[in-house]
Amino acid sequence: MQDVVKTNPQSQKRRKKRRRHGNRSLYYLMIFIFIVVFLYILSRTVFFKVESYDISGNERYSDAEILAAAGLSDSENLYSIDLSATEQKIKKTLIYIDDVTVSRELPSTIAIEVTESEEYACCQYEGNRYAVISRTGRYLSTEQADPNEELLQVYGLDLIDVSLGDEFTSSDDNKKTIIMNLFDVIDSICPGKIDYIDITDRTDITMSYDGGRIIIDFGSSLDYEYKMRYLITIIEANLDADASGRLIYISSSSGVSFIPDEGLEELEQSNDMAENEAEDEEASEETES
Repeated sequence: MQDVVKTNPQSQKRRKKRRRHGNRSLYYLMIFIFIVVFLYILSRTVFFKVESYDISGNERYSDAEILAAAGLSDSENLYSIDLSATEQKIKKTLIYIDDVTVSRELPSTIAIEVTESEEYACCQYEGNRYAVISRTGRYLSTEQADPNEELLQVYGLDLIDVSLGDEFTSSDDNKKTIIMNLFDVIDSICPGKIDYIDITDRTDITMSYDGGRIIIDFGSSLDYEYKMRYLITIIEANLDADASGRLIYISSSSGVSFIPDEGLEELEQSNDMAENEAEDEEASEETES
């Protein structure tokens, strides 16, 4: 005789209810996924189409040139544009743009704000070549045979890998740091007054002030801001407006020494005479021997 297994009607109902509930959850999930995909497609095709470009800060380049460099057109979607990549495209293509910011402005505008470069300094390299850099140190022109004399001249930077559009680099990293710091203090303390900087020896930097009227023996870059402010104060407050010569920074405790052109000529003549006497003595000793 077989045992009869009785089934509880309530438990059967609960199992059927769970199956129906599970089927409905899967159904709702599929509907949700479909809606999300549908809205995503709409956002990339119908919604958020770019209707205008708001370009500001440009004078050298036209709006059309900037859009062409960015690779943008009227058929773009607001969220399909890679903002960072677009910024890099513009900077790489248009050399005279130092900085650019691309942003979205809902509902349908892409804003492009550019900061155009200005020629700031002319740097000598590889003997008789010249490169023009912007205030941020970006190459605006290279391979020039002659210096741009309207700009601040920089000598002895030991430039390497000179390439249009790149930031300048030096075989001596300290020289780049020093020169950029000097640019800062020049702009702050005496804008337009320094004609050249020679940083061939970064422990013995020289500068020209006011068209070569004053040659400054700046020394090392130590305490550069204090030294620049001190030297310019001496020139403007203690020297005659037409004084010309050499201003030598000695130390913070000993101050500076100013040798006018007349004194420099006498000093050079004295040095020449001393050298000639030394050469005569050497020649006399060689003859006697």
